[in-house]
Amino acid sequence: MSSGLVPSLCDVLVALDVDGTLLRSDGSLSARTVAALNAAQASGAHLSLATGRDWHAVAGLLDQVPAVDYALCVNGIEVFRRDGAQLHADALDPDAAAQAVLVLRRAMPGLAFGAGIAGDLVGEPGVSNAMPPGVADPIEVVDIVDHLGVGLRDIVLYHPDLRGDLEGFHAAVTSALVGHDRVQVAFTGLPMIELVPPGAGKHTGLAWLADHLAVERSKVVAFGDGRNDLSMLAWAGTGVAMGQATDEVKSNADVITLPVDDDGVAHWIEQALGRT
Repeated sequence: MSSGLVPSLCDVLVALDVDGTLLRSDGSLSARTVAALNAAQASGAHLSLATGRDWHAVAGLLDQVPAVDYALCVNGIEVFRRDGAQLHADALDPDAAAQAVLVLRRAMPGLAFGAGIAGDLVGEPGVSNAMPPGVADPIEVVDIVDHLGVGLRDIVLYHPDLRGDLEGFHAAVTSALVGHDRVQVAFTGLPMIELVPPGAGKHTGLAWLADHLAVERSKVVAFGDGRNDLSMLAWAGTGVAMGQATDEVKSNADVITLPVDDDGVAHWIEQALGRT
């Protein structure tokens, strides 16, 4: 991990978490941040979003950030170019996912399930009702198991009694799935827990994109604020934690910038370009 200083943004890959990093706490995108991203691109940087959102929830945001050419979606499982072309995708084994859903239903009554399948989000009623503003409502289904098949990217889990205790939620799901090594339990960035392909995370999507662009790991900069950003911050040559992030997130980063509502991403880029 680096000291957090990047001598130039030329040929640097910059990965940006969305909620709590690029977007302010009220969901807005500041003009200062847009200007900073434009300046980074003009200096020779490659820019990518890195989010738990799926492509449908990202496409509109890209219209507001013309300097961003790529998007790591579903926490790094999918990689898109800004024109919507999918460049890379990991897959979750449908049989393993179905078995995990059945085990969890027995162990944790009250769970609702959703799934990312070939670019669409399909969800049982509980998941549909729990989606926060700005995230597209899923295609509603009665039983997620009936819809698991080719192109399965992830399974999301929601429980109304556990949305405020994601640590406990994660621990309970992990305990229930001991021995089910064909799925991995992960944080999503939403009040939900996620089942993903083993080893998957924002770091794997970022590593794939860096290789695709022939950018060395030491020249990758990643910004984030949440548990689902930990692997990306640790993997990047320079991991930048937002000022409002938890101590755990900050400890996995090389440098801490200002909070999101103080335009922490823009502040770091301006410093890197010698504009402050």
